[in-house]
Amino acid sequence: MTEPIRLERGVLAQVEPEPPAGTLVRTSDVDEASAAISQAYAPNKLQIASRPSRFEMRLWTNGMPGLDFGYVELGTDVRLYAPPPRYYVVVLAGVGHVRVGQRQDSVLATGSRAVVVSPDESVYFEDWSQDCRLITARFEPAALENMLASLLGRVPVTPLRFAIQLDLDGPRAGSFLRTLQLLRSESARPDGMMTDPVMAGSLAGLAMTGLLRGQPHNYSDELSGPERRVAPASIRNALDLIEEKAADIVSVADLATAAGLSVRALEEGFRRHVGKPPMTYLREFRLAQIHAELTASDPESTTASAIARRWGWHHYGRFAASYSARYGASPAETLRRSGGIVV
Repeated sequence: MTEPIRLERGVLAQVEPEPPAGTLVRTSDVDEASAAISQAYAPNKLQIASRPSRFEMRLWTNGMPGLDFGYVELGTDVRLYAPPPRYYVVVLAGVGHVRVGQRQDSVLATGSRAVVVSPDESVYFEDWSQDCRLITARFEPAALENMLASLLGRVPVTPLRFAIQLDLDGPRAGSFLRTLQLLRSESARPDGMMTDPVMAGSLAGLAMTGLLRGQPHNYSDELSGPERRVAPASIRNALDLIEEKAADIVSVADLATAAGLSVRALEEGFRRHVGKPPMTYLREFRLAQIHAELTASDPESTTASAIARRWGWHHYGRFAASYSARYGASPAETLRRSGGIVV
């Protein structure tokens, strides 16, 4: 027997009530449910929206390399608030609806609309219909950005940002949703592809590619533009050098010499093929690496200034100003969040 969870057009038709692979948690205790959601997604504050009400959570997750796939039911209207989740999460309402918001934007997830939650921004869920069943796909930022880098042919230095609303009836959403259907189908099979780490990784990569190709984001034009040109070897060498020795590069002359170019040729090549000056790219690359390290570090064992110095940024005040302008929080605040502070 299977229990139906349907989206329009039958994209996700069924989810097994007792999936053979993954972790299934059931509870009618709000505190236990909040703890389980914290472990599966992010620290949170969970409240029953109205009484009397029947609360019963069923949460299932199945982890793959770079991607966790699952679903959650709560049985009643709740309000859930969480600090920045540090993941990209696609939220689909298989049945019912729920409103999901970040900052000033919110979307009512239904059978025709999904939500893409970005990391580094607080998120809330409310107006949760009693019959709501959410299907979720949680992507590791590093894995998703590595996939984006392979599609672009270079490392993305500006944070990846998706449009919050995913139109499930849109022309490019179908392939992504069919990938989720495949994940669901294989997770329900004891001999499915998700039991093999290599095949599970391939499925996760397929889902990442589908999301990057199908949902608008700040790299969409570059990713799909017909005018894309392949950078010459000298510029690719300079990009590789930045990735390998970002902390050691002091000036544009150092980079030009290592790439075998004049400073003028290097700057012109970056303008044409990267879209920004080489030192701007280097600065943004360093910021991205520092941000990743801050979000993954233990605030009890390191400091933001120590991490910045490791990446060649020795003037902390200038670094902190650049970091705050880009990420909307100070380096120290990002490091503290990595300790799992609950709002």
